[in-house]
Amino acid sequence: MKVLLAPGGLWPEPAGVPLSGPGRGLPAGRVAACLERGWHTVRPADCLTLSPMADGGPGSAQAIAPERIASREAIQGQGPIGQVREVDLVRLTPGPARSAAQRPGEGRTWFLDAARLLAPPSDPGESAQEARQGSTYGLGQVIGTALSRTAPCDTLLVGLSRSAVHDGGAGTLDALGGAPAAMDLFAGRSLGLVLADDISLGGMNGAGAALVGLTSLKPEQALDLDRRACAAATEAVSAADAASRAASGGQRLLPVISALDNSQTPSPSGAADSWGTGRLSTTTWGTGAAGGSAMVLRALGAWARPGARVMAEILGLPDAVLGQDLVVTASGELYDVLADGVVGVVGRLAASQALPAVLVCGRCATTRGELAGAGVSNVYSLQEPHAIEPWDAGGPDALEERLTDMGARLARTWSR
Repeated sequence: MKVLLAPGGLWPEPAGVPLSGPGRGLPAGRVAACLERGWHTVRPADCLTLSPMADGGPGSAQAIAPERIASREAIQGQGPIGQVREVDLVRLTPGPARSAAQRPGEGRTWFLDAARLLAPPSDPGESAQEARQGSTYGLGQVIGTALSRTAPCDTLLVGLSRSAVHDGGAGTLDALGGAPAAMDLFAGRSLGLVLADDISLGGMNGAGAALVGLTSLKPEQALDLDRRACAAATEAVSAADAASRAASGGQRLLPVISALDNSQTPSPSGAADSWGTGRLSTTTWGTGAAGGSAMVLRALGAWARPGARVMAEILGLPDAVLGQDLVVTASGELYDVLADGVVGVVGRLAASQALPAVLVCGRCATTRGELAGAGVSNVYSLQEPHAIEPWDAGGPDALEERLTDMGARLARTWSR
């Protein structure tokens, strides 16, 4: 039997945000390895293909297979409150399909795991400190450094997710030298935002409102921070628009179009145009990533796409699913199935080949009907419906044991 293991990471989400810090949960690669180990204890002759999935969040670069990496470099940047952190910059080799379809003069593709720089801490008090005092300045630093490694016509993909920092992207813009300097830096290159989180910056369900659950801030404190962040981001958008019009004689300059900026990774309905600020506001899809930096970067000419869709293409998932008999994916906590999330993307690809897809989940609180609509045939939870103990109790080692047992259970159920 041929089985594709395409799990996401198993991370706890106490406030609806995956917390991928040390000692909490497991990354996608270790999830896949545990499931494989357990499966092979029962069905050693089965052929398992491991394709750990990522969505642009912290550690996404670790999911890229070695054969897709032409070079890897660790770039240092300033963390939210001044600490030194490292992020991976990976230059990708063209996949087989992309090599044949590559146009003359088309540049190389790079991936910057920038989400690691601003990943929220698991402690609500530390998150509150980052929200009150933190800056996205380091994000602008690492983007500037990464762009200096690229050549004209290259594509730089920047992984971004939710952050406790909430400065409206002001720090990012400062680090890039302001709007005119940033637009000069971006000129001739395609800058794509690979968004693990589609939350908007402002609004009733925006990143500012979510600070109450992610941090120890009181609602009135979060509201005050949100007002300031939205004002800073709106001011940055206006500055970018003015700089672009001044540079182009009153006409907005169009950005370079990337090979990944195509119909295979469409923007969700209602998303702002990649180069148009007329529809770009604090309530626009995806503007809340990295404390509002996503909104500022889009105003400067970056395009944005759902992270799981882009990563699926980078990881070669559409090709990996061909010829399989079963697809297995995983998620830490699932409250609804997002079409652009890991579960939705993997389930849709399995359904396109009429393959059964099963989900391993730390905690699943969605309906079977919704799962079926996303292409998921069965779900196996690590936590019983009425259990008091968290599904990740005991730490990563205990979680690995439970996943290994789950792999054996799946083999006994599905292998033929």
